[in-house]
Amino acid sequence: MLQRIAKPTMWPLFFTLGVYATLIWLQGFYQAFGQIMNEASIALTMALGSFVAGGTALGGGAVAFPVMTKLLDIDPATAKVFSLAIQSFGMTAATITIFCRRIPVYKNVIVMALPMAALGVTVSLLFVAPLAPRLLVKSIFSFLLLCFALTLILRWWRKAHHQPSSEFIKPKMLRFMFVALIGGIASGLVGSGADIALFALLVIAYNADVKKATATSVVVMTFTSLVGSSINAWHLDSITSEINSYLLAAIPIVVVGAPLGAYVCSRVKVGHLVSFLLLLIGLEVCFTCYELYPAIIQLN
Repeated sequence: MLQRIAKPTMWPLFFTLGVYATLIWLQGFYQAFGQIMNEASIALTMALGSFVAGGTALGGGAVAFPVMTKLLDIDPATAKVFSLAIQSFGMTAATITIFCRRIPVYKNVIVMALPMAALGVTVSLLFVAPLAPRLLVKSIFSFLLLCFALTLILRWWRKAHHQPSSEFIKPKMLRFMFVALIGGIASGLVGSGADIALFALLVIAYNADVKKATATSVVVMTFTSLVGSSINAWHLDSITSEINSYLLAAIPIVVVGAPLGAYVCSRVKVGHLVSFLLLLIGLEVCFTCYELYPAIIQLN
């Protein structure tokens, strides 16, 4: 009976229940529920963000960052710290789901990418992010999303022309290490990037399977988020009372949404998933262009 209860597929549930028990123990049930109601906009944002993070190569920050900076008028630095922190919970739950349900990943890519992505996010948080202008940070994020969109479109074109996915046997180590490093630096600026960069490389350069590349990018971004959040919390002391309030409202949502996204998106048709992601990216890029327009006019 004990072996049946502790079977591997139950670990995502154990993780979620453990998070809920901890939050209730720290706050009490009514205060924990009230926190979600007080920050309802953040909770709703992460309901979508966690689903996207768990099931696609876009981290939860791909939803949280643009919504917080463009719709909720929250400072990009705050949105970035929050994105990394909340992904540490949601994407950890998604990664547990990926491994427990034995969703295929490219293990050799993960081994190559993890240390370089960790190095990149560390360098970015300590040295690059403090010097980056606010509007530049938003533009970098939109550029990353555009690269991701182009990757999806190229993948669709290859499929339309009957080019099957590659078995992906011999990746080039230096190429993956360099891309993971750049992705880690981007993650330190906008809360996401290592996942997008690796996914794009896998699909464009190696014609890799979309779902397998997605699961691989989720695992790498999980580790990158954990490293970045640890630096923000214990070295930079960036977890303010405002961010803490957002986290307490969002954590109960993401530990359910991310595993659900990982499970659902591993089963839905790729075309439906791609259409949904392209819609999100199009909306985000339009908002960024709207913000950049006044600055471009001033320069002229």
